[in-house]
Amino acid sequence: MLRSAALHTYELDDVDAAVTEIRAGLEAFPLMEHSVGVIMCDPEYIESGVYGAVCAALPFPVAGATTLTQAVDGAAGILMLTVLVLTGDDVFFSVAMTEEIAPDNDVLTPTRACLEDALGRLPSEPKLILAFPPIIAENAGDAYVEAFAEICPGVPIFGTLAASDSIRFDNCSALCNGSASLAKMSFIAVAGAIEPRFAIATVGDRNKTPYSGEITRSEKNVIHEINGVSTYEYFESIGLAKDDSLDEGLQFVPVLIDFKKRDDYDGIPVVRAIVGLNDSGGAICRGYMHQDSVFTVVSPTQDDILKSSGELLDKLLLLHDRRATLIFSCVVRRMMLGTEPLLEASMIEERLRGGPTFMLGYAGGEICPTSVREKGATNRFHNYSIIACIL
Repeated sequence: MLRSAALHTYELDDVDAAVTEIRAGLEAFPLMEHSVGVIMCDPEYIESGVYGAVCAALPFPVAGATTLTQAVDGAAGILMLTVLVLTGDDVFFSVAMTEEIAPDNDVLTPTRACLEDALGRLPSEPKLILAFPPIIAENAGDAYVEAFAEICPGVPIFGTLAASDSIRFDNCSALCNGSASLAKMSFIAVAGAIEPRFAIATVGDRNKTPYSGEITRSEKNVIHEINGVSTYEYFESIGLAKDDSLDEGLQFVPVLIDFKKRDDYDGIPVVRAIVGLNDSGGAICRGYMHQDSVFTVVSPTQDDILKSSGELLDKLLLLHDRRATLIFSCVVRRMMLGTEPLLEASMIEERLRGGPTFMLGYAGGEICPTSVREKGATNRFHNYSIIACIL
């Protein structure tokens, strides 16, 4: 049986005080035979030394990513370090970090040896992989999903790309046992007595704009043509591009994608973010933009963000057998809250307070199955979404 606890500290500059606080929380929680931690913190905790000291003080391995703004039971804040502890006698964990990943969408090569070694340390097939990739501007989030699918097809993948408070999404590190990397991916493979479930909520089709089109030429995460004209021409025609560049605010504009012509389409659209233009005028996106897919530009409000969060919480609260819940919300959702950045985190903490263990962090891109069927999970990369893994 799985048990869990969520530890946290606000201490940023006092390493000893931070370690003491984390240890105190752990002392009240007896560990079982196998344990692991999901760790998240603001990048400043790496620079101050708190992250490394906490990892050294924990009696189990950890993996995770940098983030901004977090919540656990009884706490929600911007500058925090949190650890979601998972422990069990019949649950097994294997933690690892890949070699560096190049900006060429080739995630499989550095992932294969590392993942196969990690899976070999488990006594049975994995039932879940928690993944924490870095943000590499040129690489699509789907490349990480595809790498796992090639090595362990059908296994549910859940995770977050690293995040920070920079609009350039730099200083975003994957974390593993005291190490931090801008170009490596960390992960936790889980086997044994777990049956993970998943929930997703997005801004979806709320506040659809009239702007819709078909991607008529694309390559992985780059759109070359929309409705038969160049990407730049299309966005210029709807007022989102001028002077040979996309509007800076476009990366805050969700694009709802319908993958009807994909062989593995399960009927559930995903949301994508557009990052900017490449040297040839193509639009670089956070995820794959498959040719022949149909997209719609949506214009969400703060109320839409909170409404989608509420919908996810409604789903979670119906599951009375939760032992631990890991929640990731897109960092752009937090940025869209403007001068009230804690609105979503505080709402989640308030509604889940006093119940089963949970931890919330913000994501540079979300990885979560859209469905899990007999043949396995349909894993997807998402943007602008809030996702949950329920154990």
